[in-house]
Amino acid sequence: MWPFRRRGLPAALESMEIGAARYVVLDTELTSLDAKSNRLLSAGAIGVRGGRIELSEQFYRVVNPGVETPAATVAIHGLRPADIASAEPVARVLEELAGFVGDAILVGHFVRIDVDALRKERPGGFLNASICTARTWRWLLRTGPLTDEALRGLDHLDLDSVARAHSLEPKDSHHALGDAYLTAQIWQRMMPQLVTRGVTTLGHLRKSGILELS
Repeated sequence: MWPFRRRGLPAALESMEIGAARYVVLDTELTSLDAKSNRLLSAGAIGVRGGRIELSEQFYRVVNPGVETPAATVAIHGLRPADIASAEPVARVLEELAGFVGDAILVGHFVRIDVDALRKERPGGFLNASICTARTWRWLLRTGPLTDEALRGLDHLDLDSVARAHSLEPKDSHHALGDAYLTAQIWQRMMPQLVTRGVTTLGHLRKSGILELS
């Protein structure tokens, strides 16, 4: 369905309704936030089709990156050295994840961090188009009434704040599958909001800057 590395979309995809596409909502946990040196620790993903979260389409793996995990980050992601030491090799997990994702559109909160981490581990992979829910929420706030609440929202684009703005209570924070599920619920609620603003097709998503092509 998805042609990678295109500057534009074919007519069939330009006109596809946003609810008709397959999305894979993704989250990762990393050894650090340093984009140059961080390594993948875990990946969680869940499918969304037709505006529905497909609970039967889930992926979660812990990986062993082969490097020491800073002790300070264990309290954040909860992955102990013993968990990581017994985990699967990165290459095997990413091969399975690539098969799970297929040609779906990737969705994530600050998704570029996740995608860049995956591409670093698997060069030339995960060239799917992507949507950032933080960027989408910023777009929705800026194109709606500029109320005090909307202006405050522009300063609080973290996952928990955006979740609460959609009447969702964060759980299992910094667990890759838990955060992927929370992000999937946010995206599920954003799609109707986009439609009410006239963003009804993938072409509209691209032109608004919400959908990024590789």
